[in-house]
Amino acid sequence: MSNPKEVPALPLKGYSLLDFQPDPTVVGISFDTEAGVFMFVATKEILDMLGQAFIHKAATMPSREQS
Repeated sequence: MSNPKEVPALPLKGYSLLDFQPDPTVVGISFDTEAGVFMFVATKEILDMLGQAFIHKAATMPSREQS
């Protein structure tokens, strides 16, 4: 795996979850960034772990003030 410090951090503009037709046991995750769209596929187990991790991380972060 690459060193995370060597990979550029791209601000997310949006995302989509898509059915992955070739294999119903995975879901497509599309992230829209300033550098374009990046597509990943994940199993139910990975999607569940990501969801829990995102919820936990969001609960511990301060909110940005809306302008």
